[in-house]
Amino acid sequence: MTIVLLLLIYLIFISLGLPDSIIGTTWPALSTSLNIPEDYQGILTCSISLCTIISSFFSTALIKKFKTGPVVCGSIILTVVGLIIFSISPNFWIMLIAALPLGLGAGAIDAALNNYVALHYNALHMNWLHASWGIGATISPMIVSSFISSENLNGWRTGGLILAGIQAAIFIISLTTLPLWKKSEKIFTEREKDKVNEEESKADIGFIKTFKIRGIWFALIAFLAYISVESLTGMWFSSMVHFGLVDSSGNSLVDESTAALWGSFFYLGVTAGRFIAGPISLKVNERFMIRIGESFILIGIILLFMQFNIILMPIAVVLMGLGCGPVYPAIIRDTVRRFTKTYSQNVMGVQMSFAYIANFLIAPLFGVIAKATTFLILPYILIAFFILLVFGNETINFLVKRKPTFNVN
Repeated sequence: MTIVLLLLIYLIFISLGLPDSIIGTTWPALSTSLNIPEDYQGILTCSISLCTIISSFFSTALIKKFKTGPVVCGSIILTVVGLIIFSISPNFWIMLIAALPLGLGAGAIDAALNNYVALHYNALHMNWLHASWGIGATISPMIVSSFISSENLNGWRTGGLILAGIQAAIFIISLTTLPLWKKSEKIFTEREKDKVNEEESKADIGFIKTFKIRGIWFALIAFLAYISVESLTGMWFSSMVHFGLVDSSGNSLVDESTAALWGSFFYLGVTAGRFIAGPISLKVNERFMIRIGESFILIGIILLFMQFNIILMPIAVVLMGLGCGPVYPAIIRDTVRRFTKTYSQNVMGVQMSFAYIANFLIAPLFGVIAKATTFLILPYILIAFFILLVFGNETINFLVKRKPTFNVN
């Protein structure tokens, strides 16, 4: 029973990653084929993130009312609808309609699954499950980029529909195995059930009071900074190498399909980093895993500054991915230690909201700035958020060391 449910969760994490990278990696070809300005990607991702923020804010209430399984299934079907609309869109404005189901579908499932896994599975599965997200995020641009060529810039449509089909198959599997979520509760002893129920009742503190939990703001700063690093790299690296790296005549040194392929290397690095981090995380704590990841991110950013050497660009983005790999699952799992099981679902919902606030504000704002200046400023923005990431994580670690128990004021 538990093995089947765990395999199902792995599959759902793959589905969670499928839509996440399609916009960033296909944007060079998409914007050219539909004659859309390069910086309009920010408007689209901003719209998706706004819808995701809304669903994240209400995730705790949705999970409490409908339980984790139904919320997950509903979220998956929303992403199917969003991918179909996105793939058949004749213009940018129809794409904005696709943003509604794509965003609403992503927010609730993210908060639901992350807290569920943090509570019920060890660090190995936390890393490997998020590596499964990386598999989805890596497959997505690879599938789409295989249909893109200089003669067929509209190939992203076919790739998008294929992704919708894969997502629909995962939805059907999830729907048919929905009773597993309810039956899985029987594996807990009555004592464990009572403890969980007691903690959940204590955790019903509401959205506003969650921000009064001591130390939460430093955790949110770190989480927002990490998501900014991840989203900026995933969404804009392809655009940086295609639109930013040009010769003296203004011709791009990296074509659209190569830019999309290199963009997929980031998610490939994320996936590899999380698979490697899995067994390591059983031996070391989350704080150490975060610091390892931060070290790789820093090396990757340094290489991105060396834009005069194009060969270093795919290497840099792979290292960025390897570094991001262990950081996200370590922060998610460490949420339970930092804020206890009592408040973990509330904090998780707020963290997910801040993640999409980063997508809502940072990534689109970068597009506007890069359009007015140059996409080559990406490494400078990344290093700024990297500093915030380290500051937030080290501060919350210091506070947890001094006050291991966090209570609402």
